[in-house]
Amino acid sequence: MIAKALALAFCLWFGEGEFPIPAPASIVVATARGQAEVPVSVERGHPALPIPQLTALLPITAESNGEWATVEFAEMPFRFLLNAPVYSHSGSVFPLVGGAYSMRDTLYVPLQWLTNDIPHFFREGFRYDPYAARFEDARFAPVVSNGTTAPPSAEVRRAAPGSAADRNGFRIQHRVVVDAGHGGADPGTLGRFLPRGVNEKHVTLAIARRLRDRLESKGVHVLMTRDSDVLPNLRDRAPLCSEDCGLFVSIHVNSLDPSPGYENVSGFETYFLDDARTAEAARVAAIENEALNYETGSALEDDDPISFIFKDLHTNEYLRQSAELAEEIQTHGARVHPGGGRRVSQARFAVLGAARRPAVLVETGYSTNRRDGAFLSSATGQQRLAEAIADGIVSYLRHYEDKILTEGGGV
Repeated sequence: MIAKALALAFCLWFGEGEFPIPAPASIVVATARGQAEVPVSVERGHPALPIPQLTALLPITAESNGEWATVEFAEMPFRFLLNAPVYSHSGSVFPLVGGAYSMRDTLYVPLQWLTNDIPHFFREGFRYDPYAARFEDARFAPVVSNGTTAPPSAEVRRAAPGSAADRNGFRIQHRVVVDAGHGGADPGTLGRFLPRGVNEKHVTLAIARRLRDRLESKGVHVLMTRDSDVLPNLRDRAPLCSEDCGLFVSIHVNSLDPSPGYENVSGFETYFLDDARTAEAARVAAIENEALNYETGSALEDDDPISFIFKDLHTNEYLRQSAELAEEIQTHGARVHPGGGRRVSQARFAVLGAARRPAVLVETGYSTNRRDGAFLSSATGQQRLAEAIADGIVSYLRHYEDKILTEGGGV
C-alpha cells in the first residue's frame, strides 16, 4: 500500500513539475483569533511549516508516533507517513511535493498541504493567496480604519473617581449584557445528571445572576436579558446590547444524545459567531437554535431562522473582538471546571446573530456527564463558573481599554 502510494506521489510530482511559485520565507496566517507570520522551512528540500506556530491561530491538533503523524484540521484527520511525499485522508491517498517530518522535536507539515489542499477540503472556510503569501479564514474580513481602534460604543465614558470601576482599575465605565439561556416554556436540556426538577434554564439563570453580581462588584454595569423564569425571544436578546453596551455573553448547558461513551464527555466550551468549522460545533448550534421553536410574534418570524445572521456586515465587524473575548473566557473557565477546557469554537447561533457588539456563547458543561451535572447544579460550582467567566470578561475589557486609550489617543 505504501509503495503504491509513493509511486503515485512521485509520478504526479514529476508530472506536474516543481512548486508553481517559489516558496516564500514565511506566510501570514490570519483568522478571527489574530494574525501572525509563520516561517517556512526548506531544510528538507521542500517548503514546510512548524505545527506549533499554526495551532495558536488554526483549529489544528497533531500527534506523532515517529513513523506516522496524525494532524486534525477542524477535527478532520489527515495521516502523514513521515519523510514520505504522501498523506491519507478519508480512505484516499494524496501525493505531495515533499512529506511531513519531525526535526528538533518539532513536527513540520508541507506548505502545499496547508495552502493548496486545506482550501480544497474547506472551500467555504479557508483560502490562500500565493502572491501575498497569506493564508486566511475566508470569512474573516479585516476592518479598514484610520489606524485607530474604534470603541464598541458611540460614547466612551471615564469611570468616575472613587467608583467601583475606578477602585477595580478600570479607566472606562463598561456595560455588559448577560443572557441566561432558555427560560419559561423552553426548559433547555433536561440533562440526565441534573437533579430532578432542575433543567438547563434553572442552571443558566443561577449562573447568570452570580455573574451579574461578580461583575457589578468590579464596577461593570450589567443588564440581564431575563432575571426570572420567562422566555425572551432568542433574536431579541443580543440587540439589548447597543448604545453604551460593550459586549454580550449568553450562558448555556451542553448535552449529548445517548451513544457509546457519551456520558464521559465533559468540559467547558466558548463559542463565537461564524460558520461552524466542525460537526460538533454545528450540533451544539442546532440544539441551542431549537429555542426558536418556542417563539411567537417575532419580527423575523417569516425569515429563515438562521440565514438572517449574515445579512448584516456588523457580524464581521466584531468577529476579531468576539474571538478574543471567547479566548479570555475559555482560559479562565477551563481553570475551574472539573472537566477542564475543551475548545474555543465558532458556529451560527441565532442568539448571537443580531449582536452589534462582541458576543459569545458559553457552554458551561455537560448535563449528560455525572461530574459536570453535580458541579453545574451546586451553588459552589455555579459561583466558581460565574467568577471565572467574570474574570475572563474583566481581562478582555482591560485589554480593550489599553487598545483604545493607546491607539485612539485616550478619552
